[in-house]
Amino acid sequence: MKKYSVTVTILCFVFLTSPSSGLTWQEQEHQHRHTGLEHYQEREKRYEDRWYWQMPQHVMDELGIEQGMKVADVGAGIGYFTLKLSKRVGETGKVYASDIDENALTYLDERRKATGLNNITIINGREDDPLIPKASVDLVLIVNTIQLVKEKTVFLVNIRHSLKENGKLVFIQWDAEKMDPEMPGWDSQDRALYTLHTMLKIIYGAGYEVLEIKDFLPMQLIYICQPSDISRTKN
Repeated sequence: MKKYSVTVTILCFVFLTSPSSGLTWQEQEHQHRHTGLEHYQEREKRYEDRWYWQMPQHVMDELGIEQGMKVADVGAGIGYFTLKLSKRVGETGKVYASDIDENALTYLDERRKATGLNNITIINGREDDPLIPKASVDLVLIVNTIQLVKEKTVFLVNIRHSLKENGKLVFIQWDAEKMDPEMPGWDSQDRALYTLHTMLKIIYGAGYEVLEIKDFLPMQLIYICQPSDISRTKN
């Protein structure tokens, strides 16, 4: 019974973050910008089961997130990872939460105030730039979002400027092969958005290299990346 609940939750998130809804990227963004409070409240309720398959504490352990770090949650939405990152990095750390959805950020700010977390800076980013301060973060996290970005290379190049020396860019992204059993007969164009090949093309095309791919999540892969010239210098 618990497995069924988790599967339903996964499919809801796939539907919400995939063009399978029949909307273009621009239409999805317009919808995001004009969504009512009830939508965000419903999304927060769905988060109650998300920890089963998202394993946020394990993810942060694997990424080495610790006290005092400066991190950015890009595509933060209403802050599923933002609040958890904030608690993990502590008062000496910092979390930048960036999104283009102003309503979601307003909802996130209310959640931040309710929890008394004062180390979060909320940023209303642009379509091509999350506007994270230059050389400010040890790690940028992007979860189930890059497929919605129109100008991916420009977006990721701008993120590069926000990284400190030896900073990392991390994608947690739906994986087509893992999703196949839950999405029989889904559209091939939609499926192509979530393949390993597509992700590697996006990453390397924007001037990054993959340092490691972690495979412990049931429906996603974790890509740990670094600007390619830094990787070559180390080697």
